[in-house]
Amino acid sequence: MYRVVTPQTEAELEAYYQLRWQLLRKPWQQPRGSERDEFDEYAHHRMMVDKDGKLVAVGRLYVSGDEAQIRFMAVVPECRDKGLGTRMVQALEQVARQEGVRRLVMNAREEAVAFYGRCGFTVVGEGPISFGKIPHRQMIKALTPIHQIRHCPELCDELQRQWHRRIPISEKMGVKITQYTGTKFKTRANLTANLNLHESMFAGSIYSQCVLTGWGLIWLQMQEYGVSGDIVQGSGEIKYLTPVWDEPTAEVQGRLREQLLPLKNGERVRVELNVTLYSGDTKAATFSGRYVILPH
Repeated sequence: MYRVVTPQTEAELEAYYQLRWQLLRKPWQQPRGSERDEFDEYAHHRMMVDKDGKLVAVGRLYVSGDEAQIRFMAVVPECRDKGLGTRMVQALEQVARQEGVRRLVMNAREEAVAFYGRCGFTVVGEGPISFGKIPHRQMIKALTPIHQIRHCPELCDELQRQWHRRIPISEKMGVKITQYTGTKFKTRANLTANLNLHESMFAGSIYSQCVLTGWGLIWLQMQEYGVSGDIVQGSGEIKYLTPVWDEPTAEVQGRLREQLLPLKNGERVRVELNVTLYSGDTKAATFSGRYVILPH
């Protein structure tokens, strides 16, 4: 099992910088100290350790206004091709979102461009040439702030606050609203915060994200149609199709106006929704939920 942690003690920081040097500077005959820069004091540092506490990966995020740069990303050779680099990028991206960042930037070596492309980054131009011989490509990734949601962004913002206040597990899971069109509703969760012993998404987290996504669509449309009530889950059935190794996104669709309007007359309402959860672009789970709305 691997965990992403923040170096806290002097010993942890020294080990963190040592690995940065060993992986990113020593192969190019650069001296100790070249693995640091003037932004380290103000940056967010993360490292990944295995079940025995051995350091296997490092990464840094430096935030400047609404933009942040990922730098000093590296995984030890014996642990590559296990998805650890993706998890480190996701962990740094989660920090960036918490800091209100709108765009991630980086300079990737040529051999890493494909990897960062799979992480959602796009090449936008030529980057610097390190040590006079290593070309880089400049890459960016736009993060979806709530105000870029096409329909009712203010309501989505309020729903996010409602979740964190009334359903604390949503914040611990890193569940964020990514889109609402009036009929289609999408959420994303932080994979790193929801891993099981097999390094894939915990089944309970998959279920919870699906339940929250259906709950969110109902809540948003209740606000739009001017009705109120308490939403509770009546029952739910889920089919797990494949492990979730990549960013988990959930999607639900429906126009619920006719189903919700009886709330105005004090009637109890039942709504059935089908939610699909994806691992990256792969369908990973389907959820059929039955919700009950109790009129106030």
